[in-house]
Amino acid sequence: MDTFKLSRRGLLAASAAVGASLAMPAIGARAQTVFKFKMSTDDAPGHHRHAVVTKWLEMLKKESNGELDIELFHSAQLFNDVNVPRALRQGAIDMAMPGNWVLGGIDPNNDIFLLPMFFGVPQPAMHPVSDGAVGQAINKQLEDKLKVKVIGKWLDHGYSDTHATRMIGSSLDLKGLRVRSFGGAGTEARIRYFGGDPVLVPWAEVPMALSQGNFVAMYSNSAGVASSKLWDSGIKCTVVERQFFHQYIPVIAQGSYDKLPKPLQDLLIGSWADHITEFRAMTTAAQQKAFDTLAANGVTVVRPEQSLLDDIRKGLMSTQDELVPKLKINPELVKMALSALKQNT
Repeated sequence: MDTFKLSRRGLLAASAAVGASLAMPAIGARAQTVFKFKMSTDDAPGHHRHAVVTKWLEMLKKESNGELDIELFHSAQLFNDVNVPRALRQGAIDMAMPGNWVLGGIDPNNDIFLLPMFFGVPQPAMHPVSDGAVGQAINKQLEDKLKVKVIGKWLDHGYSDTHATRMIGSSLDLKGLRVRSFGGAGTEARIRYFGGDPVLVPWAEVPMALSQGNFVAMYSNSAGVASSKLWDSGIKCTVVERQFFHQYIPVIAQGSYDKLPKPLQDLLIGSWADHITEFRAMTTAAQQKAFDTLAANGVTVVRPEQSLLDDIRKGLMSTQDELVPKLKINPELVKMALSALKQNT
């Protein structure tokens, strides 16, 4: 058990013992008030984010003695992730965990992870970027623009890899092929760099479009490809290239956060900090399991050598200087990210 948990639980016990003599009574030392919050996600119960969020909310309810009662509305019962920023601003929900890839419209700096410098970079080298000064700057912008509080470090979703209806060895084999884009100038620029023809297809339309041959390759998270059983729609090959690294940003509306007594605020922030390593391990395991599922269903999983990925990234970097102003990304953040990568790769 870590020091933070011990000190927090010790505080609760001490507060209960001395009662009103404390200037700020802790959880359980004051008359019980239940704070009922709503949290929105747009993934289904089988998804790895859902598993993490469900576990965390159960922990919060238990550790707060029922004072934090956060109801999770999954599967876009309330909102798609792309709509949660407005919902948070308007007070329609209290909490959310949107992917950073849907937040470029709020702050273009969220699109920094679409830049070529991150292609093929191993996961451990990504965390110093999002956990460090770059992530903190992005958090500050989101907090100011959305009137939210970022709860803590971002949860890993995983990489978008390359999937195709034919055998390919890497993205270098995409020349002349129609490639599904999930949107954004950075994604389309990458497809064009490899000689592919980008076509924007919403995720809900992917299975039908694949079956009809509207495109032959796509960038997508492998866990999503596996859970959607896209081998039934024609996917025959997955290339583990680590095209783009995606993470979820846990947030609570500032107004909702301000309603909480200080001990509950500390519990909310502290619980996430205590368990983020465990939660990231859960989503990483789900990603690895997805590769096994794909292989078990006849999809060939190709793992290029790191040296090949490094060579591809060096070539892609020729497009980065042009992309930065096009994506409206702060050049200083780019310098900071490059420095973090050099120190950790």
